[in-house]
Amino acid sequence: MNNVLVIGFLVVIFYHLIQFARQEHVQDDFEDTIVDVEGRLEWARTRTFFPFGMKAQLEVSHELLVNAKSLWKKNKWHRAYRAALQSQKAMNRAQSIYCSFLK
Repeated sequence: MNNVLVIGFLVVIFYHLIQFARQEHVQDDFEDTIVDVEGRLEWARTRTFFPFGMKAQLEVSHELLVNAKSLWKKNKWHRAYRAALQSQKAMNRAQSIYCSFLK
């Protein structure tokens, strides 16, 4: 009986170590992406004029950012990181629209 408990305990410890490693693998990249998108959303809020399509991309970026943070809290780290990357791509499109308007 003691052997079963020890094996069960080791399995639980091993499982938690794997989960921790999976989180650590994407955490730095996720945080960098979130900081980037949040900073650029703040930049966008200072604009007084939004060219056609830019505001829609900003809204998409914001929604994906909220979704990414929600997924992170639910321990769905890889899905959260993918959502953060999609948010970053939407922000890239918004800034591209803005820059092409200025030219």
